[in-house]
Amino acid sequence: MSFSTEKIEAAVAEARAKGIEKGVKFEQSFDIAVNFRRKEMDTSKPENRLNQEVTIPYALYPPAKVCAFGEGEFAEKASAAGAERVVSKDEIPKMGEAKATKRSLAKTYDFFIASTDTMPLVGRYLGQALGTRGKMPKPYPPQADLKAVVGQYRRTVRVRMKNTPTFHVKVGHIKMSDKEIAENIAAVLRFVESKGHAGKVSSVIVKTTMGPPVQISE
Repeated sequence: MSFSTEKIEAAVAEARAKGIEKGVKFEQSFDIAVNFRRKEMDTSKPENRLNQEVTIPYALYPPAKVCAFGEGEFAEKASAAGAERVVSKDEIPKMGEAKATKRSLAKTYDFFIASTDTMPLVGRYLGQALGTRGKMPKPYPPQADLKAVVGQYRRTVRVRMKNTPTFHVKVGHIKMSDKEIAENIAAVLRFVESKGHAGKVSSVIVKTTMGPPVQISE
């Protein structure tokens, strides 16, 4: 697998043009699909299923939604850092008792953070809803720089492979430039390479929400 930034950018430009041709009335996003050769990527083995957060150079639009669990200083700092919601300790058990509420929580927010003292409660009451989606929060002490943490989550995507040798991930928005989207794609591909799977990739496809797929040339 060897993709130059120029070829990635050219594929993004083509995908943009073809997406616009569809005459879609809403603002589209850009996604990529990274496909692996089935014989070389046996996803029946858990160790071959990629499941990790990857930091990209440019924040996506609309921004990723972050929810925080905590109280006191942690809650204040999380709110000031831009977390869309802060859940107190008392709220966690109540959420855990309502299946619809915890499912909605897991679906509404992209990333979760928690103060170290709330993690046992989160694990007990919300672990199943968040864990199955790969969204269990990372614990942080009250003195942590939550502004930097939330800011990084705005530039984070989750690469998650299930039972087939492929994964899909959002890499941009129509408001972003081709160059910005291309650099986000390159960051995801570097992650694949860092895991030792570059040679197993069969194809990388980029497309807009409603547009046709465009294969990135090596």
